[in-house]
Amino acid sequence: MSTVVWLDALTSKQGTLLGFIAMELEKAGFSTLVTCREYEYTVGSLKRLGINPIVVGRYSEGDPYDKVLADTERILKLIPIVKEKHPAALVAYPNPSAARLAYGVGIPYVGITDSPHAEVPSRLSLPLASVILCSKAINPGDVRRYMFHSNVKLIQYEAVDELFWILRSRPSVSYIKSLNLDRGKYVVLRPHEEKATYYRGLNVEIDLIELALTLKREGYTIVLLPRYRSHLKLIRELGSLGVEPRIIRGGYDGVSLTYYAAAVITGGASMAREAALLLTPGLTYYPGRLAINEYVRSKGYPLFNVTTNDEVFEIISEHTKSTKPSYDDIISKLTKDFEDPMKKLLQTITEITGYTR
Repeated sequence: MSTVVWLDALTSKQGTLLGFIAMELEKAGFSTLVTCREYEYTVGSLKRLGINPIVVGRYSEGDPYDKVLADTERILKLIPIVKEKHPAALVAYPNPSAARLAYGVGIPYVGITDSPHAEVPSRLSLPLASVILCSKAINPGDVRRYMFHSNVKLIQYEAVDELFWILRSRPSVSYIKSLNLDRGKYVVLRPHEEKATYYRGLNVEIDLIELALTLKREGYTIVLLPRYRSHLKLIRELGSLGVEPRIIRGGYDGVSLTYYAAAVITGGASMAREAALLLTPGLTYYPGRLAINEYVRSKGYPLFNVTTNDEVFEIISEHTKSTKPSYDDIISKLTKDFEDPMKKLLQTITEITGYTR
């Protein structure tokens, strides 16, 4: 009977990343237990990879009390699933419900993080980790402040987490055509995580309505990736102004969508980094500076912080003048600039579980 590793995804990014990790673990001889919660594209991000996750719990768009309640309910539902499979390790991003359960029953938690600025989930989960992995772009002190014991290992890699899947993917122009999109003629728009704890108290200066109207006037199709039910209001408002964005539901192929886009504009950071690494302009209007973004930018990738529509269109205009290299050339550049983070993660999991073939 092979060793079981539990992977639990809370967001679509985590679903993609942990899905690729699960596939590599299976190739290495492990068995995997993949769970996730019901939240925007999370389930679809795993099913797109041929993984049928066990869907447990929900994302709360309510007040802090409802968020705590949703986490509590999730732990209760995870207990019998985890007890039956008896995994040797948990692999997850900062994840309060999974970390609490794993620690309580003695399952080592291998934490991955690229967002120490997200203080609430980090404080509620990373102190319970046995090992934490993150990019060398992140100041070790920013992660160590969440670590409880001095004997907890911190492992860093010369990479960013988007490379877990970019190095194992290939864009498909047929996917773009299936969405009735033309390469280089559309812009991906991802609203910000206004309900996330790390966005509390921050002021967003970009006006998404005005931005969408200007994109349309410039001749771009808008591909909108909503996060919350409240974004349905944004879609309706755009429709009333004559802007009909393409709404992708269920799941999406992020590498194809970002590689063939004219630009990716997001209130988050991961999709902007994914785009930039594929040499598509990645524009984030997150109102803060992130070390991991500065790291990607310092290596010459087109990742930008923007605060005004004028900045957005100046950047897009400048980059549409250049010809994008082939995907193989981009991968060649990435492998020279970075290491493959999957190798350190697989080595860590093998060591912490004591797994041998």
